[in-house]
Amino acid sequence: MEKSVFFEGISQRPVKVGGYDIPVPIFYQDITSLGIFLLASLDKVKSILPSKRMNPFRVTPWHCLVTVTASEYKESDLGPYNAVSIGIPIVLDKVTPLFTGILHKPPEIPMIYVLYLPVTSDKARVSGFEIASYPELLAEISFENEDQWIRCKADLEGENILTLTGRKINLKPSLREGVYPITLHQDQRVLRTEFNFSEGETGISTRQSDVKLEFGNHPIGIKLKELKVDKVLRYQYWPKQQAILTMACESYII
Repeated sequence: MEKSVFFEGISQRPVKVGGYDIPVPIFYQDITSLGIFLLASLDKVKSILPSKRMNPFRVTPWHCLVTVTASEYKESDLGPYNAVSIGIPIVLDKVTPLFTGILHKPPEIPMIYVLYLPVTSDKARVSGFEIASYPELLAEISFENEDQWIRCKADLEGENILTLTGRKINLKPSLREGVYPITLHQDQRVLRTEFNFSEGETGISTRQSDVKLEFGNHPIGIKLKELKVDKVLRYQYWPKQQAILTMACESYII
């Protein structure tokens, strides 16, 4: 796909955020990502959500989901940078059916409460906070490519948060998809943005041998362990995508 096709017809306007001039919506022209959906303790996850309006996906009577996505933004309107997004898929004001994601389909465009978002660029950190209160932290995030594997290591203040290693699995054509990131604003509201991804090729696996997640000793890694994350339900590998991120477009009272 030519670079211009996905963005064609979409107007941007310049805004100043934290001393940086950026265009919005933000275009990401070249992304490589790997992500996982993990089982976690439903009670533990509910206890850290900032609003009772937020309800995690009920995968079992005792489990919900936590997502970890590691991305190399090789080319973007914010410049190149790396990021690791740790989130909780949720719905607002209602409870999902049991076995959501197994027997019942999740929402076509899921809401994901962004719990942590380490990034390697101050411009990305400041811009994310200004446009929608993204909880971005300036961190060290590296990617290593081996013959059949890709590994992401995220460190903060000299301590490891996590290391995610995924196999470069077989790819199939994929359609456009999107997520609604949900973030917590300082005035006791939650904000919704839109993150839309282009068509491309995606590798999908449910085999435990295709992915490995290790939490480190940084306080974030320890807090994630306390959520009793367990089995990887799904692993996805996107070698090349494009994306568009909007500013906050909806807000809710907590």
